[in-house]
Amino acid sequence: LQLCCRFTKTYRINQIMKSAATFKRVKVTPRDVIKPMLMLLMLNTIVLTVWTVIDPLHRETVSVDKDTFFRDIETYGICSSDHAGIFLTILCIINLGSLLFALVQAYMARKISTD
Repeated sequence: LQLCCRFTKTYRINQIMKSAATFKRVKVTPRDVIKPMLMLLMLNTIVLTVWTVIDPLHRETVSVDKDTFFRDIETYGICSSDHAGIFLTILCIINLGSLLFALVQAYMARKISTD
């Protein structure tokens, strides 16, 4: 969400400066800033909810060391999912896409004068 707030603000500044260069009036409302943030939040929530419903994480306990009577001395637990790669790929595509959009907006705003 932190990144989303930053790129929507940068997008808003780019829209204002682009319209100022052509002497056009533009109205950017808070709703225009909230839309991308809510969309990104909804996409992440939907993917995580579907992942939890379809293929929930399950805990696996792994034995590291056993004593002479084959009792566990040291163990650790991990959570895993059968199709974690698919869901993580989808989440990465969504979030890296928003990062790419933020980078494009920041690149476009790099020459905006603060004077």
